[in-house]
Amino acid sequence: MKNTVLTLRERLFSIIRRLGEEPERYARKPGRDFTRKRTLTPEVLIQLIVTMNEKSIWKGLLRHFRRRIDTPSASAFVQQRQKLLPSALEDLFRKFTDQLRPQKKFRGYRLLAVDGSSLKSGAYPADRDAYRPGTDRQHGWNLFHINALFDIENGIYTDVIVQKEHTKNEAEALREMAKRSGISDPVIVLADRNYEAYNNFVCLEKTGWKYLIRIKDCNRKNAYGVKLPDTPEFDLPVRMTLGRLTPQQLRQHGIPVPEHYYRIPNSVPFDYLKAESTDFYEFSARIVRLQIKGGRTQMLITNLDAAQFPLSAIQALYARRWGIETSFRELKYTVGLIHLHSRKSDLVLQEIFAAFTVFNFTQAVAWSANEGCGRSKYRRRVNFAHAVYLCCEVLRGKSAEITALLERTLTPCRPDRVYPRPKISENRLSAMYVSAR
Repeated sequence: MKNTVLTLRERLFSIIRRLGEEPERYARKPGRDFTRKRTLTPEVLIQLIVTMNEKSIWKGLLRHFRRRIDTPSASAFVQQRQKLLPSALEDLFRKFTDQLRPQKKFRGYRLLAVDGSSLKSGAYPADRDAYRPGTDRQHGWNLFHINALFDIENGIYTDVIVQKEHTKNEAEALREMAKRSGISDPVIVLADRNYEAYNNFVCLEKTGWKYLIRIKDCNRKNAYGVKLPDTPEFDLPVRMTLGRLTPQQLRQHGIPVPEHYYRIPNSVPFDYLKAESTDFYEFSARIVRLQIKGGRTQMLITNLDAAQFPLSAIQALYARRWGIETSFRELKYTVGLIHLHSRKSDLVLQEIFAAFTVFNFTQAVAWSANEGCGRSKYRRRVNFAHAVYLCCEVLRGKSAEITALLERTLTPCRPDRVYPRPKISENRLSAMYVSAR
């Protein structure tokens, strides 16, 4: 089915209606919450959370209820929100995303970038896992860590895990997202240095995914039990036997020490060998070093086939990872995730998954735009800020020829522009800034 704005809106609202028909599943106190007939039903609550763009809750309620005299108050809205589990908005994001059918691939692969981003909310000291005290000159705040898988070619998030600041674990989040993924297409995962770990490499390979992960390179002469060439660029195949015991412990057990043996300490997580185990795990990969601008080097580890992805293709492939960095910026400042309406963790989670849903909805609508129309020497793309605004208007019940409007405001891509980044000495955002969502 073609992803027109009307079909996507109906698909999204159909999911919301089905979620609203299961109040017992998403009620904080089943049997007590959402049992009385009220204006703010679970369905209405979810719609409001997704489409609320005003910083003022009261103004958002007035808009939704068309300024009726019986419009619920802001306090009534907050009280009803507290009865709704954040899993309702999380399920909305997942069910809607699962219904999308992205078509773009890179050499037959889905390119998934993984990364994390922090989100600051108002201070709520009762949540000790997220609360960070301030200094003498600033107030404290709560900090959440967003872990996401981002489809670079299609511009949508395929999975999200939200952790709290003091309990965050990016590597664990990556493994969980990989294990529960329902993607059947071949996948290449792109990741930065925070994901360098045997546990991640093996987990991705056992999932059937390829990976290209940056590893530490500064003054590094050895990696994964092998000596690295002292050259600006190389492509080195690596094969080794992983184990938990030291060579001396293996000999004490009467076990010959394998060639190219590498011990993983018992304190280091590795799901495929138990602590003190005498078993082995055979691991193979490629370690490549690339020379980039300014005479600097970049080192990566991958299980991609060298014939299909030689050294010359690795650098361009890894550069595509930057797409997830720009997507976080658009999620926060264009969709408006930085403008939270609550400090309590569960309510913050509601708004996080609502923002991801709006982001994916907008990108799916943008797929229908013809980016090749018009005359331009540059490749052009949809203006995401315009798309978010128009899509949010449609979600609020207004009609618009979105596709035609998006094709009128295509933005040229100028990848060869070189100029220094502007210096910003004061606040990055104007005091008059209003989010689109």
